[in-house]
Amino acid sequence: MSVVEFLRDVGKHFPVNKMLAREVVKARLETGISFTEFSYQLLQANDFYELHRRHGCQLQFGGSDQWGNITAGVDYVRRRGAGPVQAFVTPLVTKADGTKFGKTEGGAVWLDPELTSPYAFYQFWLNADDRDVVRYLRYFSFRSRDEIERLEKETAERPAARLAQRALAEELTTLVHGEREMAQAVAASQALFGRGSLDDLTPETLRAALTEAGLVHLDELPDVAGLLRESGLVPSAKEARRVIAEGGAYVNNNRITEVDARPTPEDLLHGRYLVLRRGKKSFAGVELRQ
Repeated sequence: MSVVEFLRDVGKHFPVNKMLAREVVKARLETGISFTEFSYQLLQANDFYELHRRHGCQLQFGGSDQWGNITAGVDYVRRRGAGPVQAFVTPLVTKADGTKFGKTEGGAVWLDPELTSPYAFYQFWLNADDRDVVRYLRYFSFRSRDEIERLEKETAERPAARLAQRALAEELTTLVHGEREMAQAVAASQALFGRGSLDDLTPETLRAALTEAGLVHLDELPDVAGLLRESGLVPSAKEARRVIAEGGAYVNNNRITEVDARPTPEDLLHGRYLVLRRGKKSFAGVELRQ
């Protein structure tokens, strides 16, 4: 469909006064709105019509911020003599600072493991803000009200334990990816910080975890000081040697005490990965190109 055809065949069904009356448009008029943004509801409405015409789609579902665009589609389908079709929205899920997460905002969380790995999915919920986590439990969890209220109380009393976050992360990861992937995500979280065996992690889980932390790709293995610098855990070789000398450097959870220590191919996990850690909480990964 050409632009002229679109304006002629679709645009004639949209009274400008009705478009201006929509809350989202009225709000943007005060700060300025582009023609592209203003006309977006025509595109979304036409999508709904075509989905209904071609595939029998009768319901469009979205966040409450899409109410105007979705109802514009319902009205457009009716004006074209088709339908009936329905609109259904739910309150928009936002973060504590009021922003939403999505494709355009950044921080999108996908159900597809190719787009968000089970490990990253687990970590997303595990890292939920204390101000958000109980609300997320009420939205997404199948736990009873009593259980959620108990977790809310425990989070207020012992926030460092992150009990609500762990409960939410484990439940949702199991729901979306299954018990095995959830167990692998938990094992990876523990192993990366020295509280479990790295050998028990599958290559897929280990790579996903290291990618989240920061994975560097090398053609050959330098000494440990060089690895710490290449991975960004330290800013310089001098700082790397100081960290090693003070006992704060680890490779695959083994403390390195020799300043000139160099890993061997036998140290590589699954024949290609190394887990580097500085202190208790800062870690990164190395992948040897093959």
